[in-house]
Amino acid sequence: MNFKNWILLVFFSLSITVFAQRKLEQIDPEKKEEQQKAHQQKETDRASKPRWTENFSFGGNLGGNISNLGSFITVQPMTFYRFTDLTLAGAGLTYYYWSRDFQTTQGKVTFSDNAYGLNLFARQLLFEPAFVHTEFMPLNFSVYDVNTRESRREWVSAFYVGGGVNQAISDRASMYIMILYDAMHDPNKSFRSSPLDFRTGFYF
Repeated sequence: MNFKNWILLVFFSLSITVFAQRKLEQIDPEKKEEQQKAHQQKETDRASKPRWTENFSFGGNLGGNISNLGSFITVQPMTFYRFTDLTLAGAGLTYYYWSRDFQTTQGKVTFSDNAYGLNLFARQLLFEPAFVHTEFMPLNFSVYDVNTRESRREWVSAFYVGGGVNQAISDRASMYIMILYDAMHDPNKSFRSSPLDFRTGFYF
């Protein structure tokens, strides 16, 4: 290959290199621009998402026991709304089932009932992990009238006050234990024989 051809080959190679470099320089800003647009769109979507929806949590209480004397089952699905880092409030549904065996002169007799209702509550964190809790709970169940010796379904309300402790199990999920006192307890009508109510539950 003569000198002239070498010159042409070198010039051609340099031309390709310069063209490729310019093309890469052109592509890099385009990629950066696309990435910036994607990031801006993500931020816009995040900003447009209603903030209040992130404050909702769901959970509730489950419990029960089964023994020779009878059975008791509790189901309370609940929705929590976090107003601040320290204040929660919400609403839920309550369902109780109970059955109890009594020994009579005619033999063993089983009584059972289903109770259902609502619960509205508020919870305030005092300091980690302790909180105070208030709750209004109207329940519909069979009330036994000792005078007429008959039972009829009635709505009977309870107003609980008390507190408990939280135990975080993840960034959003927590378990809790609390003890409540029914300030409206009536030994002749209230669903529970005792004004005290011990509960365990969770929310996430």
